[in-house]
Amino acid sequence: MFTALQLSQLAAAAWSGPAASHFATISHYHAPDGFARTQYSVSYHVAGLCHLGQALCPFEAVAAAVRTFAAVQPHPSLTAALVVVHAARALRKAAAAFSGAPLPRPGFAARARRRRPVVSGLRRA
Repeated sequence: MFTALQLSQLAAAAWSGPAASHFATISHYHAPDGFARTQYSVSYHVAGLCHLGQALCPFEAVAAAVRTFAAVQPHPSLTAALVVVHAARALRKAAAAFSGAPLPRPGFAARARRRRPVVSGLRRA
């Protein structure tokens, strides 16, 4: 289960479109007969328009909000394509991190930084 802060951070990480404000809410419903439901809502506000996504899964809510933004863009739209691809990549990375998947292996740049010479006891950045 996500906290409101985690959902907000996920929504911010998944967004790469024009400057927007976003809102992320979690609604819990418990009926007296024992029925319980949690709903996640994410909305991006761009140029006076609200792009809302609601779902029972936080990842689906973010993806739905991004899809609603992409749906109203004129076709073909490079912005819409980039926003959808970036969101899919961010959601995939977040899902892997939450599931306990191993981190990706460091690339060439990380290995090269580790092997830099040490100058006077301090590593150069």
